[in-house]
Order: sequence, then structure tokens, then C-alpha cells
Amino acid sequence: KRSRNRGDHPLILHPSVFATLEFGAMADMLEVGMKLHAMYTDGEYYPAEVVEVSDSDKRKKAPVKVHFVGYETSDDKWMSMDKLKSKKLPKVEAAEPKGKAKAKAKAKPKEYDYSGLEKGMKCNVLSEAEGKFFPAEIVTVSTGKGKASAPVKIHWVGYTNASDEWVGGDRIKSKNLKFKEQEAKGGPPGMPPAARRLLLVKPKFEPPLDKGFRPVVLGKRAYLEAARDCTEKLEWALTRADGCARYSLPVFDEKHKDVKASSYLAGVLIQEMIWQRSASELVLCGPKRICEVIKRAYSKGGAYEFEVMSMPNVCGHPDKAFAVSIVEKVEDLPASKDTPQICGTDASGCRLAFDLGKSDIKTVAVKDNEVLYSKETEWDVTNPDPQYHYDAIMDAMKLAKAALPKVDAIGGSATGTISADNEATWCDIFPNVPPDVYKEKV
Repeated sequence: KRSRNRGDHPLILHPSVFATLEFGAMADMLEVGMKLHAMYTDGEYYPAEVVEVSDSDKRKKAPVKVHFVGYETSDDKWMSMDKLKSKKLPKVEAAEPKGKAKAKAKAKPKEYDYSGLEKGMKCNVLSEAEGKFFPAEIVTVSTGKGKASAPVKIHWVGYTNASDEWVGGDRIKSKNLKFKEQEAKGGPPGMPPAARRLLLVKPKFEPPLDKGFRPVVLGKRAYLEAARDCTEKLEWALTRADGCARYSLPVFDEKHKDVKASSYLAGVLIQEMIWQRSASELVLCGPKRICEVIKRAYSKGGAYEFEVMSMPNVCGHPDKAFAVSIVEKVEDLPASKDTPQICGTDASGCRLAFDLGKSDIKTVAVKDNEVLYSKETEWDVTNPDPQYHYDAIMDAMKLAKAALPKVDAIGGSATGTISADNEATWCDIFPNVPPDVYKEKV
């Protein structure tokens, strides 16, 4: 009565067959604590964890209880097998209704909004031949029906026009490329109804290029007005090597219908502060359930896993995991501490500047506030050899230097972080340089 996969072909079971399996066999496939994806009430699949597997006859149709990562325990649900996804599970077809079987509706393909793309824009495009993204430039965006599936013509940086190609949104990485269906939903997937109602505030003047844009500042104002009578607060501290950021947010009572708006906004504000100031640890103090929701969200597999995995690199200690803890008293939170860095405001003399971008190196030579030289030099940011990058930057800088009689100062910028000790702790500009080589040479 046990089902097993053979070879590389997944076994597909119809519900009528699956129903004949003993619950003992089911228990062999699912264990408490197992990570998987489960279908939420909005029809989308989200990261979840198995809480309980029942062998009761009353639970035959939905024998697995799951907890959605980043959500409260009140959202835990008993699920049927066809609403669970895991590599350890056989694929189960959804049960057909009694009587005449209805035709299955085809999944609606993602619709891209290309209105934000313009000629000359830089982007990254997937090379089908190599399976990697490379720098490219948009040549034109077609509105013709004949180009509906691939309406964007791109030019590969560093290649001739003969290599230009028509591509679709599934191969383009650009902040100016949007999903039409995402705008229609009115908020990101997984956003609780209470958060949508309180935080998605339409601006007075609608941005023509992003009509679905809802500024965080407007949502925050609306929330604070709604929570003005709240007596409880969620407070947190974000510690870093040379300081600590603090914040206090009034929150709804844990039994209030809008409490999920509190935990959702707190997650967004913490994320904002993390990228403003960096952090190696998050310390929370406040209502227990809200603190637990935030802690799960800022854990591996949670809603903010990207921040959790990025911060160790940003802070310069990739071997030390991002930590989240909860304290009972506000007095136990680390004190706020800032270490302002004084920067010179004098731009006189002869100065060089460079900016490292994903597709080019920008260099500028300035003498007494007058720009004497400015140029963008293309380079291959995907090259794994740090010597290539060093030589490319130095060559571009030397060309700019030739426009000046001398050099009094040099300034530069790149996507990354500089520590209080003026050390380049992390840089996103060299994605293919191995970590050990980066640490030694970059």
C-alpha cells in the first residue's frame, strides 16, 4: 500500500488512490517540523512548517496541520495533501467534483507592464545559452501584437549590434519592469487584509509610471492615526559594530482585528532601518505574540530571509549569523548610539571621482567645482577575476587623471558597505568573485 517514486519521474496519485493509503504510510512521508509550501486562503503557496499529522478519521480529508512562516499561530490550518508542496511528497491531483468533471482552468500567465522601460535604459538579461544574467541596454520597446511575447529589443554590452535580441519580461531584471497582476492585487503577496486596509494609501497625485505605488510614509501616517489610542508598544534595537538604532511603535492589542497590521508594519520599518544603518542583531520587546511573529519573519525561511542572509556580509563577519532575540523589559534593550562621521564640504582643488555600476564605470575629473572630464566605460561585472576589475577601474581613473594638473583627492561609490574603520566589508559589484578571493584581494 506504500507508494514510491521510481527513477527521476515523480509519482502522481489521484485522490481516490491516495485515500486508500494507510495513515502510517503518510506519517512516513511527513514529520513534525518538516519545511514545505502550503496553499493559503488567497490561493498562493507560502513557506510553512508541519505542526501535526493526524490519523483520526475526522481528519481524513485534511490530515496535516501547518504553520505559515512569519504568521501567527492563529493562522495555522489543517490542510489536504493536494494543497501541500514538498520534494518529499508525491504529487497529488486535485479531486474532481462529483458528476460531470469540469474542465480545468488554465493558469493565467504573468503579464508584464513594459511601460516603465525606455530606450537607453540599463538592465540585466538572461542569456539562454549560458543560463546567466549579463549587462544589456534597451534598444526599443515594441507595442505590436507580433512582438507581444518578446517586445523588448536589447543590446548586449560589449557585443556588436548583430547580437541584439528580442526578449520578454521573464528574461529581464530591471526595477522598472512590473507585473500587471501584482498591481491588480493591491499589495504584495501574503499581506494581511488588515495591513492592506490601513497601509495601502493612495497618494493625492498618482504617479503615471507606477499607478499602483503606495508610499510607506502615507501608510505609516494612517496607521499611527488608527493606533493613536493604543497603550501597548513594540520596541526594538538594531545593533551594529559602532552603534545601535532604536524605535518604538504603538501596536494593537493581540486580540484586536487589526493586530496583523501592527506586525506587518513593524517588519517593513525594521527592514527599512536595517538597510539605512545595517545590523548584526535584532532585539525585540513588546507583546509576546507580535515579537514571535517578527522573530520568525527575520529568520531563515521567513519573509525577510534576504536581509537575514545579507547582513553578515554587510557587517563584515559572514561566518556570524544574524541574531534575533526577545527581552522582557525595555530597560534590557541596548541603548541608542550613533557615531556621526564628519565629511568635508570643500570641493575646491583637483579631484577625481568614480562610480562602479553594473554595466559601466563612471569617472569624473573636477577642478575648483568645474567638470573637466566625464566618461562612462563599459566593463564585464560578471568576470570572476578581481585583477580584471582592478585594471579596468585603474585604467578609467588614469584617463580622467590626465585632464588634471594634479590630484588632491579621490572619491568613489559602489553598491556595498564601508565600516567605521574605512574597510570595504562587502560589495555587490563583484558577484562572481569567490568569497575567499574577495576577502584576500578585494
